[in-house]
Amino acid sequence: MRTVPLRILLLLLLSVTVSACTGPRGLNRQLLQESFHDHPEVVTDRDVVSTMALQAQLPSPYRLAVFFKHEDFPSRPALQRVDWVSADADRVQRALAPVQEEGILQESFRLANSTVQGTTFRDIRLAAARYHADALLIIDGASAVERYNNGHAAWYATGIGAYFAHGTESHALFMMEGTLWDVRTGYLYGTQTAEGETTLVGPAPSLEDRTAVAEAKDVAIERFGKELADMLRELRERQKAIQ
Repeated sequence: MRTVPLRILLLLLLSVTVSACTGPRGLNRQLLQESFHDHPEVVTDRDVVSTMALQAQLPSPYRLAVFFKHEDFPSRPALQRVDWVSADADRVQRALAPVQEEGILQESFRLANSTVQGTTFRDIRLAAARYHADALLIIDGASAVERYNNGHAAWYATGIGAYFAHGTESHALFMMEGTLWDVRTGYLYGTQTAEGETTLVGPAPSLEDRTAVAEAKDVAIERFGKELADMLRELRERQKAIQ
């Protein structure tokens, strides 16, 4: 059996290294932020006037409905659909527990997708009204992944190295936004955003992008829960100041 000279093998590894070490190009945060407002509506002067006339009618304490939006991005392949699961809702609920103990919330509950007959804000708000919610929190999210090789990818040329060398990196960014509305009037109380970012390193065949996205989502939800609770506390103080 003819062996490959060491010099040729080294040149091969070097060429693989040069081509594989593409490095990160950076994820587009602006694209993710724009996805939260990706459905422009025709706005008239009458709409502006009626919106300016809206008033807050939030009782104390109040019932809060939490709705997680589910949507695809067929026209934006760089974005990934968010798979909200019951554990995500549970984490938001736990973050709101101290606010409920402080007497700000009377109750918070998840508004299931099956209860909403449509996809518009009006449909979601109507569903919240049917469950006698005073306020509605709509949570939206989007993620993006960048996958690239590092210097260890040179070992992939050996064949078996593809299964052992940590030559691939999966960089995930998850962004989420929550908007708080008055169910009775449609008054917007505030918006809260949070993001999570993580990078996993491993062999290409076993490194899964969805794992990186899941970890980034965990970070984002943790931050979002704390900041949401603070936003509700600030809202209570503003309410007190104008009463």
